Amino acid sequence: MNTKRENTIVKESVLEDGTTFYSYESAKEKFEQIRGKKFTVPDTILLLLYSQPEKPIHGRVLLVKQIFLLIEEILNKNDVQDAKFVPYRYGMYSFIVGNAITNLEFSGYVERRGKKNTKLEQFRITDKGRKYISEVFMSLPRNSQKKIREKRKGWDQLGYDGILRLVYQKYPEFKKESRIRERYETIKWGRGTG
Repeated sequence: MNTKRENTIVKESVLEDGTTFYSYESAKEKFEQIRGKKFTVPDTILLLLYSQPEKPIHGRVLLVKQIFLLIEEILNKNDVQDAKFVPYRYGMYSFIVGNAITNLEFSGYVERRGKKNTKLEQFRITDKGRKYISEVFMSLPRNSQKKIREKRKGWDQLGYDGILRLVYQKYPEFKKESRIRERYETIKWGRGTG
């Protein structure tokens, strides 16, 4: 006797008391709809500054590029609020990140010294910022904490020209509006004709 059983998947069922049961697929869809982002843009700024708290980042351009790299290369960008990076005067820029930096400074989480919008400008995390973000940083897996610290150190060592060369090389789509893109032409590796 070969009876064919229909494979009907019930998306949800409701009991008399109002309790709703969902299928796995339906529950997954619901979860994705309500799931929030793990990190805000201000969190990413504070995470970056917290990774080397004694060492300031020199210049807003350098800070914005490091935030971009942190989101793209270390943190899962699906877990971070969309910073809406766009091609701009010096490569990728985010007005959301720019506003977040200003707000963090105003709120006392970040300290800014030096002449504004120059390479002499310095950004560092304050004690208030450390207290706020330390728990978030420590909740990251140890390998992520280590990677953020190492990358931050490397990015700082690259300096202004090095970080611009790096981001223009790896993310050329953000180079098109740059005022200084000619200084950072892409190096094409290959065999010469010599």
